[in-house]
Amino acid sequence: MKGTQRWLEFNSAHEHLNDGVVLMRLKITFVPADEVVVVPWNYLHLLHGFIYKAIRRASPKLGEFLHEQGFVVGSHRYKLLTFSLLYPKKAQPCDEGLKMTPPISWWVSSPLPAPMEALAMTLLTDNQISIGKVRLTVEHIEVEETPKFERRCLFQTLSPIVASTGIRRGEKLEHKFLSPDEPDFWRVIETNLRRKAQALDLTVSSEPLKFQLAGEPRSRLYEVQGTKVRGFEFKFWAEGDPKLLKVGYEAGFGERNAQGFGMVKVEAVG
Repeated sequence: MKGTQRWLEFNSAHEHLNDGVVLMRLKITFVPADEVVVVPWNYLHLLHGFIYKAIRRASPKLGEFLHEQGFVVGSHRYKLLTFSLLYPKKAQPCDEGLKMTPPISWWVSSPLPAPMEALAMTLLTDNQISIGKVRLTVEHIEVEETPKFERRCLFQTLSPIVASTGIRRGEKLEHKFLSPDEPDFWRVIETNLRRKAQALDLTVSSEPLKFQLAGEPRSRLYEVQGTKVRGFEFKFWAEGDPKLLKVGYEAGFGERNAQGFGMVKVEAVG
């Protein structure tokens, strides 16, 4: 059964929230019990774990599908889900991690509404989230309107974009994380977008995408479940088929999106 058919089954099992508004991107605002909280440096895997548990609680079959299978394109699997870093009113590094002053904003996105509806249902029911030892209360949930995409868009990362390739050294295949300064970075990004479009059964133009940096990339290194992952935060222009740009906006650019990488916002179009 094709990917979108499976999603339609999940979608039909949920009543749309908010008077028929389709949920594709949520902005969640948290407030802690204390004025300041300390979040561990490598908190992305904690958010990743929470999302899967929240979706599984509201929709067990959907949670199992995302966790165990996802969308298969060749030898690649895509969960078609991404989320941002945490954005507090103010953040200060300390020995234990990041000291955050509320309110704290968090974005979660998917190209199809079923996982967003399941996540929203759990958040509305429980009204709380745990990040390690930190417990946050949901102040409000906002459904963000999808921008109108044109052939040229300016994006800003909300979480680092990851792109990698394998390099053979003798008989060993080593994993190399790429930088936006390298042409291969953008080749990997475009190939990844086209596979996601295929997973969604979208027909897109074969015309190559064009990318241009709009600022100096900032390297970020995270540890995700024992693996070091390097990504980059930056602004960039992307030009090409608007459907492909929309896939990047909703499902994430690059790799490891379901682990909290590759989320962007649109800053300008045209």
